[in-house]
Amino acid sequence: MPRRIAVCFALSTALLTSPHIARARSNLRVAIVGSIAGAVPRARPVQALLGERVVLYAVVSRRERGRWRVYTDAPSSARLGWRRLHRARPLSALSGLSLRWVRVEPQPHHVNTAPPNKGNKAYSNAVLFGRRHGQWIGFDTLEYFESAIAGANGGRLSLTRTRPTHKRVNVNGGLGTMRYRVYATLDGETVATPGAKPTMKRGVSTRVFRVSFRAADDFVGYLTGYFNVPNVFGSAPGKGRAHQTERYQGADCADVISGGARRAGAPVPYVSVAALRNYAYAVTGKLLLDSSGLWELVHDKRTGKVSRGKRVTLAWGSTRGALRRGDIMLIDYVGFNGSPRAWDHVAVLRRDNGTTRGTFDAKDRILHMGYLFGLTDTTAGSEGPAVVKFLRFRARYQRAFTRNARRVKRARARRAKLVHAKSD
Repeated sequence: MPRRIAVCFALSTALLTSPHIARARSNLRVAIVGSIAGAVPRARPVQALLGERVVLYAVVSRRERGRWRVYTDAPSSARLGWRRLHRARPLSALSGLSLRWVRVEPQPHHVNTAPPNKGNKAYSNAVLFGRRHGQWIGFDTLEYFESAIAGANGGRLSLTRTRPTHKRVNVNGGLGTMRYRVYATLDGETVATPGAKPTMKRGVSTRVFRVSFRAADDFVGYLTGYFNVPNVFGSAPGKGRAHQTERYQGADCADVISGGARRAGAPVPYVSVAALRNYAYAVTGKLLLDSSGLWELVHDKRTGKVSRGKRVTLAWGSTRGALRRGDIMLIDYVGFNGSPRAWDHVAVLRRDNGTTRGTFDAKDRILHMGYLFGLTDTTAGSEGPAVVKFLRFRARYQRAFTRNARRVKRARARRAKLVHAKSD
C-alpha cells in the first residue's frame, strides 16, 4: 500500500475508533480533539485551571474516491486515538463546510422524567429519607440538553471558563465542568459528535467531550471542578473509572469529596460519609454549629435533645487544633429524623471569609453537594443548627496532594515555555 494511502487509512481508522466521533454511516465524519494551549490536543477530557486557554478542534473526515481524507486546523502534534494528525489538510480546503458548536448540559434535577422518589425531583439511585433511606433502587435517569454558543461556528472553540445556562448553576465564576458537541454540514449532509442523547446507564456518554475548570491545584481547587455536576444521592457503586463521580456524571455529598481528592492525586476510595473517617483523623470532637458560630455540645440523655454550652473558638492556621482549607466537616442536622444514619451530610472548608479573620465563624465558606443544584459554595452557618465534627485527610493523602500540585505546576511551566518559544 502506498505511504500516502496508508496514512489516510490510518487516520480514518483513528476517527472511527475515537471516543468523540459521530458514527453515522455516511461520507462525512467529525470528531473533537482538545487540550490546554501548549499541550498536545487529544480526544480525551481536559482539566484546566480557571483562566487557562483550552482549545477544542473539529476533525472532519470525508470519503473521497473510496478513501478517507482528514481535515482539521489542529496543530500537527494533535492525536486522534493513537494516530497523529500531521498529514491532515486544513479545513479551508473543504469548500462549503459549515460547523456549529454547542454545549451539552445536565439538568440539575428531574425536569422531563419521573423521579424515583415520588414528589422529590432530586436525582437518586437510592431511597431518600425514611426507614429505607439509602436502600439501592437502581440507576436514575439523568437528563441533558444542548445549548447554543454564540458565534461558535469555526474550526476551533476557545474556552477559559464554563458558562452554564441555568441561572441557579451559573453562579461560580466560570468554575466547573461542561461538555461540548460539534455539528458538521457539507454537501447537504450533517453529522455530529456524541451529545445529550443517547445517554449511558449511569448518565451522559463518556464519548461526549468534557472540559473541567478548577480554582487551584490543591484538593479544594480540584473539588471546584465539580460545579455543574448533578447531585445524585447514592451515586453509582464501583471503583475507579466506572464510578459516576469519576466520570463527572453525578455525585453525592461524600463521593464528590473522594472525587476531588482523587483528582488532586490521593487514592481515596468512594465511601459513605461515616467511612470517610477511615481516611481522615479528627481535628475536633463533636460541636454545635448555628448561625452565630460554634458551641460546646450539651446532650440531655433523658430527652435526647442537644443544646448550646460554652462558645468554642477555633483558629484558622497550621497550629495544633486549628482548622485549615480542605478540612472535612461532618454534619448531623438537629431535629432532622429523615435519616437513620449517624451523619446526615458532609462538607469541606473552602476559605476563611467570615466576620473575624483568622478565627472560624458561621460566615466562613464551605463546599457541599446541594440538594437540587449540585456542588454549592455557601456559609458554614447555613447548614446549622447541626452537630458537626471536623476531620482532616491523613498525612499520606496530604503528601499526595502536594506531589500532584508540584507535578501540575511543572507541566504548566513546560507548556508556557513551549508557547513562548513558538511566539518568538
